[in-house]
Amino acid sequence: MRTLFALLCFSFTLVSTAWSYEVVSVELNRSVQGKPVVISALLQSPEKPNGKALLIFPGWPGIPRIEEVMGRPSFLYLQEHFQEMVPTLNAAGITTVTVDCPTDQWGARGFNPTDCDDHYRSSPQHAEDVAALIAKLKDSKALQHITIMGHSYGAVSSHWLSLRLQRGEIQGAIHSASQTVAGGGPYRSYGFSLARFPHAEVTVPFFYLHHRDDLCSFTPYSYAQKHAPAGRLITVLGGNKWSAPCGKASYHGYADRRGPLAEALVKLINQSEVTALVKGEQD
Repeated sequence: MRTLFALLCFSFTLVSTAWSYEVVSVELNRSVQGKPVVISALLQSPEKPNGKALLIFPGWPGIPRIEEVMGRPSFLYLQEHFQEMVPTLNAAGITTVTVDCPTDQWGARGFNPTDCDDHYRSSPQHAEDVAALIAKLKDSKALQHITIMGHSYGAVSSHWLSLRLQRGEIQGAIHSASQTVAGGGPYRSYGFSLARFPHAEVTVPFFYLHHRDDLCSFTPYSYAQKHAPAGRLITVLGGNKWSAPCGKASYHGYADRRGPLAEALVKLINQSEVTALVKGEQD
């Protein structure tokens, strides 16, 4: 089980010194052992921002540990498939933002999380924490149109945030390759909550993005088919599956379809246009 779950993560980078990244942090109204709890995000800003942002909640382990170390951005990992799409999103004026768990949910360091599980992600506290970060982004970066996107295990966050955040805080949610099957053993607290998610109570527009042939056992396409409102399902076809089923070079990670997928995300965010099928020339 540990090996399978480890494959849900894509790309790990221990420390970045790239100046193209910017860390935005907010101190929350609680502390641990006398230290304030902080929620942080990593921004990649376009040359000509249009006031719109895509906030990504990454997949397993879902805790990138974003912070500043000696004045420079530091993080444990970023998701490869999303990073490949950033240039297209930025070129269209969209600011891209990777959102971390707050520091009191970091748990043990490493690729097998001990915190930031469904109990936290489904809670009102998670929504309050993210709302504080969004308020900071809107105030300091003039971002007024916010779309959230959770991928794989990160979709647990995008689901519950779409329920608990209001239209004034976010304009929409994208659930990408959603993990809807819980793990076993030490991972049974990860992925269980979407079995009871109240879709009918969500008031912001939400969309499902999923590969039709996703082979990862924790992320069945059937869930997206069942719960996507009419006209709000983006289905990916084809590509590559030459890594493990839940790995980065797989249908689950949209391998070899990330270019057209990025263009589909631009159309959705900038033009409110849904691309029903994302595919290659031979599909």
